[in-house]
Parts: sequence; C-alpha cells; structure tokens
Amino acid sequence: MKKIISLGLFAVVALLFAACTPTVDDVFDDSSANRAAKSQSTTREVLTSQTGGWIMHYYGNLTYGGQNIWCKFDNTNVTVGSEAYGPDSTFTSHFKLEQSSGTVLSFDEYNPVFHYYSDPSNSDYGTLGKGFNGDLEFRVLSATKDSVILQGKKHGDRIVMVPAQSSWSDYYKQIQAVADSMESYNNYAVVVDNDTLNASLNYNVITVTDKATGEDTDMPFTLTPSGYELYKPVTFRGKTITGFTYSTDGKWLNPADKSVALMPIIPPINQQFVLGAWGVSLSGLSAFGQAYWNDSKTNYQDKYGEETRYAILGTYEFSANYGKNFGLSFASFDGSASWWGTLAMDYKLIGNDEVELTYNAANNVLNGNYYVKYYGYANIVYPFAWTTARRFKITTDDPKHPTYLILTDENEPKNVIKVTARIKAWPYRN
Repeated sequence: MKKIISLGLFAVVALLFAACTPTVDDVFDDSSANRAAKSQSTTREVLTSQTGGWIMHYYGNLTYGGQNIWCKFDNTNVTVGSEAYGPDSTFTSHFKLEQSSGTVLSFDEYNPVFHYYSDPSNSDYGTLGKGFNGDLEFRVLSATKDSVILQGKKHGDRIVMVPAQSSWSDYYKQIQAVADSMESYNNYAVVVDNDTLNASLNYNVITVTDKATGEDTDMPFTLTPSGYELYKPVTFRGKTITGFTYSTDGKWLNPADKSVALMPIIPPINQQFVLGAWGVSLSGLSAFGQAYWNDSKTNYQDKYGEETRYAILGTYEFSANYGKNFGLSFASFDGSASWWGTLAMDYKLIGNDEVELTYNAANNVLNGNYYVKYYGYANIVYPFAWTTARRFKITTDDPKHPTYLILTDENEPKNVIKVTARIKAWPYRN
C-alpha cells in the first residue's frame, strides 16, 4: 500500500510542477507528418536516382547465407532480378514507402522473382512453412547515393543495397564465374597465422571448426564479383574477417587481415564420405537393398501409418543437443510430426577409396533403437552395415566436388548403393 500511495503523491506533484512550467518550444523545426513525408521523398529520390539499379545483398535465415537481388526503381514500380531466376528473367511490380516508426520500404505487390525468398512453401530452403525466411518490408536505416541500409521488419536481418556497376545480366555472369571457381569443391581449410583448420561450405555459409575448442563458427556471405562478402565482420581467434577475395592461386585472402585465408582442399574420397552427409533414396539402392527397405515399409511403416521422411548417411547433426553422429540418420513422419534418430555405425578407412562399416546399436541416438524394435529399421540399415563389417569400394563423378558417391559392397557385389550430395525428403518416393 505504501508504494501505491507514494507513486500517487509523486504523480500529483509532477502534475502540479508541469502546470507551473513554462511552455517549451518543439525541438524539431517541422511537424512529424512533414518530417515523415520528407524522409519518404528523400528515400524515393535516392532509390530512383540509380538508373542502372541497385544490387541488394539479401538475407533471411542466416543458415542459408545471402543472395543477390537486382532492383531498379522508378517512381512507383520496381523491376527485380535474382540469383534464383538467373540473368534473363526479371519481373516488375509495385512498391511503396510509408511511415511506421520511420520510413518503411514495402514490396507490396506479388513479384515471383522477389517473393521466391519470402514464400513459406519454398521447398528449396528449410522446412515447410518457413522457406528462406525472407522479408517483404524493410525499415530504411539510411539512404545515400552510395548505399541504402535496410532492416527486415519481421525477421530483423540487415540488408545492404549498393549501386549496380553493370547490367544485371553482366553482374550475374560475374558472380557465377566466382561461384564456379570458389564453390567447385566440397572441402576447405581456413588458415590463420599458418594454422590450418577444417572448414565446410553449405549453401552460402562457411563453417570453420576450431580444433583447439571443437567449436564451429559460421560465416554467412553473399557472392560478389571479387569473392565472398560476409553478412557482418566475424571475430575468429582474435582476427576480424570480412570476406575472402578470389585469386587463381587457390589462396583466398581476407581483405581485413591477410593473415587469414580460405583454401580449397581435396581429401581422399573415403574421407569425404565419412565427413559428409549424403542423401539416401530407394531408387539409389540396387535390388538387394530395395528388398530390405520394402520389407520395412510393407510390414512395419504402412502398418503403423508412418513413412520415412529423411534418410541421411554419414556424419549428421539433427539437433545441437545430440551433436554430430556417424551412421544412418532418419526422420519418420507420423502425419503430424517427424521423429528423428541415428542408427550408429563404426567406420574404418582403407586406403583412399575403401571403407568398412559396422552397425553399432549401443551407440544409436534418440529414437534409433525404438525404430529398430518396432518399425523394422534393422532392414533399413542392413544394406549399409551390420554386426559383421561391410567393406565398400567408393567411386564418384567428381573427386573435388562430388554430386554423388557409389558404394559397392566388396563381399556382396549385388549390393550397390548410390548416395547424393543433395538430401531430398521422402526417400521412398525418390
């Protein structure tokens, strides 16, 4: 009660004080409405001033890194091109500037080239209902002839636009040339003061693992004609990293500190297999494996109304709580939710292109043992590994950037398995 009374007395005193206080002039020279109108007018003038358009470094879920979107504004419409649609497809739609705690740029009319990144049903990224997780409305943080800085109104990502220095078609070809040169590998190393650390590239994100701590550091980036430009500077081992500049010598330096470099490496194909995550599908199995998989589906999965949604062979992390595990990871869908697990394996590398795989049920993760017991998943794992080791010879289409691996069982030649770098949902349908 005392606190309520004290606050009430304070309010009365404040009101009396306010009544006796002389009127203070507004610190602004103009009304809020006029200031808002002026801000919108200035922003529109900046947007339309670049007759060649702007290159937008666009981000949604940072897991996927950034994408280049070309935007050319006139007074009411914007013409858009994007990496997803290539150099020759553009689309024009309406945009607007409005007031909402500052100036907001809104792509308010459907534009397939732009809305691709905000479409929640986009199956190229993420899960159904999220997609790339991009925004359509952006707060304008600053707008000058040199750059426009935006912030996604819903997801909060920082978006930078810079003037286009060439046509969209030419710019697209430049960044694709960089992509072809820098992304034609599966494995990389980040070199810091001559210390070499393992790194990987997934979507437009570099992930480097600090061997001293085991911790991963993600570096989302956007392609530019000169290399990779990070979403924001990253501090790693006391170094500031802003990106990596392409050069033909295969040592791509960090512009902010040239003691840091990104380098492509080509490990033996069996190492690439055990370190990677590879998609498995029914069609990728020979008749030997298909017989076991179909038995699991017919006698167990169909009976209980579930279907394998993902099957992933190799090293995979489906949850930070369970870390990275080697084996056959899966998700089973019951009509409303997916249930994850890993059927664990031990591996032994032999030479550069052979591997032995042994099923190790004691190390199964999360729902692994449950699905072996009740859903016939022993048949799912059997073509890959069992309590007696299976020894495979591994071949591929491209050792430096495999799109697939073929595993041939040396003790059971009829057991041939093709796994793919691209992981697709619903392996029984592919």
